[in-house]
Amino acid sequence: MKKRSCIRLLLAVTAMAATGIGCGDETHATRPTPISNDQAASAATAEGVTDASFLVGPQLAAVRRATAAFHDPAVALAAGYRTDATNEPCVSSPDGAMGVHAPNFALIGDPDLDPTRPEALLYLPNAHGKPRLIGVEYVRIVLLRNPETNEVGPWLSDDPWPAHYEVVTPTPRLFGQTFQGPMPGHAPGMGWHWDLHAWIWARNPSGMFAPWNPALECP
Repeated sequence: MKKRSCIRLLLAVTAMAATGIGCGDETHATRPTPISNDQAASAATAEGVTDASFLVGPQLAAVRRATAAFHDPAVALAAGYRTDATNEPCVSSPDGAMGVHAPNFALIGDPDLDPTRPEALLYLPNAHGKPRLIGVEYVRIVLLRNPETNEVGPWLSDDPWPAHYEVVTPTPRLFGQTFQGPMPGHAPGMGWHWDLHAWIWARNPSGMFAPWNPALECP
């Protein structure tokens, strides 16, 4: 996530972190019924909605199985992903597309990282305007402790926090990859965070975990 327009809905997470409300709330953080990797690939490619023909390792294959049902945006919405956010833009840059983000607030507010439950899904509208699932994104909000007041919360300024502040959340890692960041929020009030993309449903010439996919274009 490198653009200010990216995941504007994540602004709500800052309020959750600052007040302590919602952290660990998994009311909407539900999983689809598990299916096999072959079933996931067959279901995805049968309708031409994505590319599951390329091989991925066992860990990412598990993510494919866990997110295969989310090719249907209605299923993703029922699981807590904001696929109904029609004002969310398709994010792109000279390095490629990132797509439309569908965040899950319950998962973003939970400090734990579960590879099979990514904090956001990435979609790209096809030629007919139908959302196509292309990847997932993992997000962790940076929480800081002010040693003078012992208060813990996100850092909202675009400028780095004071050197004497303590980072409560360690730099996250998944799949042997260190998350990108910490980086400032992409819109006022979002707060600093780390993120990691995984292009499990669309080939990325720049690499599985690159933030931008030069093979894709926003409409």
